[in-house]
Amino acid sequence: MPETGGILEKQQERTPISVFPKATVLHRFIAKSLDVLIVLGVGELTPPYGFWVALWYVLVADGFSGRSIGKRLIGLQTWVPEVHAPAGFKDSIIRNVPLAAGYVTFHIPYVGWLGAIAILGIEALLIIGNEHGLRIGDELAHTQVVDETIFDVESQT
Repeated sequence: MPETGGILEKQQERTPISVFPKATVLHRFIAKSLDVLIVLGVGELTPPYGFWVALWYVLVADGFSGRSIGKRLIGLQTWVPEVHAPAGFKDSIIRNVPLAAGYVTFHIPYVGWLGAIAILGIEALLIIGNEHGLRIGDELAHTQVVDETIFDVESQT
């Protein structure tokens, strides 16, 4: 057998991925709407620094124990099923890159809002249509948003 550098052994050691119930789509949209209001408010607060603070929030918002402000208020949490733990800052940054791209695109004069709507629209359609509610960012970061009122994630640790 050829030397693989331990890759096969590492793959065998991984915990099987758990399947969590899909979070309520309405709750996800409400939570994200609250976060978008925060981002837009902060972005307009103190130009040009507000843009950078808002972009930072878009990227790291889910890194605080898997909960952005909107998720905290609605009762959602971003979870990493492979390790049975809430999302950290690395997971948050990876999963929110598409949304950050939408925020940056929004600031392109005259046509930027079209790009931002396209990105958010694709993400929203994926949340609705995907069996587990995964959007592009969730696929990249291997995360899933769960509804704490439906599924007790703390019992899974």
